[in-house]
Amino acid sequence: MRLIRLLTLSALVLLAAISGRIVQRAAAADEVQKVEVDAAKPNRPISFRDRLVVGLQARLKSEVAFVDAVVAEVQAGHVPQRLVDETFFWARQRATIVRYGRSNRPIVYFVPAMRARAKLLNVSL
Repeated sequence: MRLIRLLTLSALVLLAAISGRIVQRAAAADEVQKVEVDAAKPNRPISFRDRLVVGLQARLKSEVAFVDAVVAEVQAGHVPQRLVDETFFWARQRATIVRYGRSNRPIVYFVPAMRARAKLLNVSL
């Protein structure tokens, strides 16, 4: 009798875990967007925004929105482009390090680092 209860409980926990993953994946799928990027041409280089989106591998709507906010602050003159470039290259270099058999996209490192650096300038991102 205890074995049946234990197996039933285990099956319910497993089912709940699987359904939770399905819900998370469905929510994450809604978050992913196709990023529109203009191709560079010899007489027209890639834009600052497109370089950040592609170079940081921003795929989620929230990530692209963050990049857009950073670009807006640079264009407004609140954040120097040099600061963004330094953080961009640091995040790309940091993402090449493999930890526990996997590597992260550069945007994972860029967002918190850029928020911290912008906070020092009293800019909210």
